[in-house]
Amino acid sequence: MLFPALLFTLFILVYPLGQNLINSFHNVTMMRDRGWSGLANYAAVFRDALFWLSLKNSLTYSVLGTFLSMTVGLMVAVLLNERIGRLTSIFKFIYMIPWVVSPVVAGFAWKWLLNDHFGMVNHLLICLGVIHSGIIWLGQAETALLSVIIARVWQFFPFAMIMFFAALQNIPQEQYEAATVDGAGSVAKFLHITLPNLKSVVVVLLLLGLIWSFNDFNLVYVMTRGGPIHSSMVLPVLVREYSFVLYDLGKGSALSMIIFIVLLLLSFAYLYFLGKRERI
Repeated sequence: MLFPALLFTLFILVYPLGQNLINSFHNVTMMRDRGWSGLANYAAVFRDALFWLSLKNSLTYSVLGTFLSMTVGLMVAVLLNERIGRLTSIFKFIYMIPWVVSPVVAGFAWKWLLNDHFGMVNHLLICLGVIHSGIIWLGQAETALLSVIIARVWQFFPFAMIMFFAALQNIPQEQYEAATVDGAGSVAKFLHITLPNLKSVVVVLLLLGLIWSFNDFNLVYVMTRGGPIHSSMVLPVLVREYSFVLYDLGKGSALSMIIFIVLLLLSFAYLYFLGKRERI
């Protein structure tokens, strides 16, 4: 009974991963396997200055994007938790739209919004008098990565919001009532009651956000393709650059295995925390 599912798993997951591992130890260029090369591909990756730039961009994209998404999600969740009646369900539905949109669709939407000629962002900023002419958000090195991070925050914050909102619903109201009797203000309640009760959710969201962002290819590729001049190049896009632009599949496979190891470590940390949380 399990054989069809097992066969599907082997074909879709295990075989490509195993073949990728083999390619990482072979000199595969121009789609031809030229023989065993040992750790030469890994050494070539670590010697490449573009790898270190992409690693820096990936860490910035993952850490900053996840932190800002969680911050925005927490703020919106706190506002929704104030029980504003029937509007709560409507707002939750509206805020969840970015999460259900495909990353490719989101990338093209933000590419249109940030267009320097007819984009809505430039139009609003010009109307408000903030700028006098359109900014080339995705076409200059100073703003390309930041623009992609903003798009990532827009797409990920609804997930953080719904997680925080569910956790806020489970905080006993007696704690807030006792704090009110003791004369605690809103800030004190948030710092000493709300945040401690959200600790486990924060850790889960942090690990999931880092895992998903570090492995994100679609949004960055659609919006900037790693440019201009590699200013927004992240590791998953660099794998494509090595494999299908430079036709060095061995080097691309080695880089993808490095990414796989990083994601595996983050996944182990996530599973360890979940297991620890269940034991508690």
